[in-house]
Amino acid sequence: MSKSRAACFGLALTLLASGPSARAQQGGLIRGTVMDENGVALQNAKVNAEPLDGRPRATLVRFVETDEKGLFLIDGLSWGRYAVFAMKEESGYPNMRASLYSNDVFPTVTIAPSSPEADLAIKLGPKAGVVTGSTTDLLNGAPVDARFKLTRAASPEKWLSMSAPPNFIILVPPSTEILLEVSSPGFKTWSPPHPLLLRPGAELHMDIVLEPAHDPNLRPSRFLVPQGYVGWVLLDYNVKDAPAVRSDGDVKIFRFPTSGALATSSPGPERGADDQYFYYSADGALQEISTDYRNGKGMIWGKHEGTREGVLSQFGFFVGTEEQYQKYKTRMIHPGPVPSQQPR
Repeated sequence: MSKSRAACFGLALTLLASGPSARAQQGGLIRGTVMDENGVALQNAKVNAEPLDGRPRATLVRFVETDEKGLFLIDGLSWGRYAVFAMKEESGYPNMRASLYSNDVFPTVTIAPSSPEADLAIKLGPKAGVVTGSTTDLLNGAPVDARFKLTRAASPEKWLSMSAPPNFIILVPPSTEILLEVSSPGFKTWSPPHPLLLRPGAELHMDIVLEPAHDPNLRPSRFLVPQGYVGWVLLDYNVKDAPAVRSDGDVKIFRFPTSGALATSSPGPERGADDQYFYYSADGALQEISTDYRNGKGMIWGKHEGTREGVLSQFGFFVGTEEQYQKYKTRMIHPGPVPSQQPR
């Protein structure tokens, strides 16, 4: 291991294999302590163990948390060799399961019928650098959900891609040059002019403005919601035997009822297209929904996609002021007008 890698991630371990016990009949266990770079125990750190002997990884990763003394216990493990990872992201210690952060330096243990218990001391640190900021649309200032790709400049094979909300917080390996790419469907990919290089615990604020790509090959959609509607709407598309939606030339029209839920057999909206949002009244008149976010008048929030039986088949968003969106943010999976709001 190079001195620079050790300095970046300072993972220290002490491995003591215990003798046979009655636990050998129930599987093995790994127990130990998680500390920061100064040797102080970390409470509520998350720890997990993954097999290294060719067994497939579990679909759901099992984490345990450390107690007030930094102690953890992972039991019920089958025999074999394991990598052990720890993290406490809210304190600046990222998920060492990712090569981007660990640089593939992590503790390993082996448990077997002859040594069913292993003791481990894990030292995390130094702390990651912290990048905060926002991602917005160049044209109207609308908040944009984006995907961040972080890559070690010296090791391009070690990278991590993550989705982030418009107001983001991401952790970057300290004292390491990191290449950053920010992308979102319908926008050009953005990168800073130079790699990121942050000291341990240092913070950097970046307000990122994404330029729309305006791909003429994408077919736009027009979303219609009842006049006065405030709340979440949800579109279920590619639903067998549901009615198809109509089109206006090349524009697909999705007209939501007052319930806020619409099912159709038609394909869904195309990612990155220049979509349109309107209110409709009982007489059929349309009124464009404001997307003037720079002046605090934007009314479309929380765009998101969902799956049905593992296949992408849902699209939803919130209609209302930013204050209303923040108040009813947690109702995302429950389409319908918010309480006391009745669309006209």
